[in-house]
Amino acid sequence: MKAKTFYAKNFNFDNASKDQIIFLAVSGLIIFLAKATYELYLHNPAFHMFIQSKGIFL
Repeated sequence: MKAKTFYAKNFNFDNASKDQIIFLAVSGLIIFLAKATYELYLHNPAFHMFIQSKGIFL
């Protein structure tokens, strides 16, 4: 079976609507911020205690 090649130059968003592109960008940003915040929560005891003092236990 021959592997299909993917050329990034030829990739375009003609079939995707503007809303789908915005949704993809916003969801990626939200996931990145959530992961960064959780990483800070896990490795920073002061931030961990601050979050827990607000009554949020993750």
